[in-house]
This record gives sequence, C-alpha cells and structure tokens, in this order.
Amino acid sequence: MATQVGICNEALSEIAADPINSIDEKSSSAFYCGMHYDSVLAEVLTWTDWDWAIRRTTLAGQINDRKGEWLYRYARPTDMADAIRVLPSVDRQVESLPMVGPYSFPRWDALGRLPFAAASGSIYTNVATAIIEYQVNVVDPAVIDTLAARAAALELASRLAMPLKKSRNLKGDMVKLAEVAKQRAIAESENRHPRRQVDYVSEVEYARMGLMSDGL
Repeated sequence: MATQVGICNEALSEIAADPINSIDEKSSSAFYCGMHYDSVLAEVLTWTDWDWAIRRTTLAGQINDRKGEWLYRYARPTDMADAIRVLPSVDRQVESLPMVGPYSFPRWDALGRLPFAAASGSIYTNVATAIIEYQVNVVDPAVIDTLAARAAALELASRLAMPLKKSRNLKGDMVKLAEVAKQRAIAESENRHPRRQVDYVSEVEYARMGLMSDGL
C-alpha cells in the first residue's frame, strides 16, 4: 500500500538522497519532496483513466444558459479532473441484462456514449438527472496501484535529482526510467480495462433485442 512518505523515500533512494520520516520534517529531502510531490501526483492522474481514481456522482442542476444546444446544465464536481462519460439516472437503468451476446456493455454505450460537454465549470447534456463518471484531481496514495506508484516515485526522483544532487546526468537517467515506468503503468491499466470500439447496429436490430424499450 503506497503512502506519501513511501513514494518520497522510494524517489530519494533512486538518487541516493537521505530518506525522510515525515514530509514536514526540517531537512532538504523533505523540503524538496514537499515542493514536488503534489504536482507529480496531479500529473500522474492525467496519464490515463486509472480505475482507482474514477468516481461517480449524481450531478447538481444549474440554470441552463445553452438552451439552443443542450437540455440540461449541471455543476462540475469540485474534485473532478476530467469527465469520462455521462450516465442515465438510476431510475432509467435496467434491472436485468444478458450475460453474453452481441451487446455493448455498459448497456447505455450501445449506440455510442451519451453526448455531453464540459465547459466553464459546468457539464451540459441531454440526460435528465444525470450521473457523471469522472477522474478525481486528488487521490489518497493508499489506493494507487503498484505500477502507478512506482512510476510516480521515479517521476518524483527525476525532479529531485537537480536540487538535491546537482546532477544533470542523474536527472537525465531518472527521466528515462520514469518514462519507461509511466508507459508500463498506463499499458497495464488499459489492458485491464480496454476501450471497446462500438460497432454500428441499427435501431431495428436493437429493437428486436428489446434494447430500445426504456427510451435511451
């Protein structure tokens, strides 16, 4: 299980710098870890749609100022980094699904993801009482998976090499290692949850399957 101090100490060990007991202690290692840790973690969250950083919540309605474009306007969640998709409200979600077959899962992706736009602190969509699936902008390090935590530590090490060791060569080495670890972590995450290409199926075919009955 990753911790803030654990990620920092892994980064420090990569550049042979003194470890820390706390991010708030009075040492050069702690000072520079504190300077760079939050920005590194924020950057890691932008690399891909990490399963450990995805949340869902029902959106809070706002007065719609784009009625010619969208039916509904909602407030953007305060902890949202990136919107992934809009989902139908719970009362419009089905109660039974086939286990296998020529279907897209989740069910509401069958004809393509539900359209939405994120702009000016709001989410616009044509879905009533919409739910947003999104990636958070702050995360507890305890939920970060092993490969992503390793990539975060090496990314942090690349930023500590100059202030703590004054070595451009060391920094260059850390940048290369960090990039390899980043790509490995992203690939592992996306292999666990591959993005499926939605194949076109006509509405007539979906109606025959009983997939159009709820009006989605």
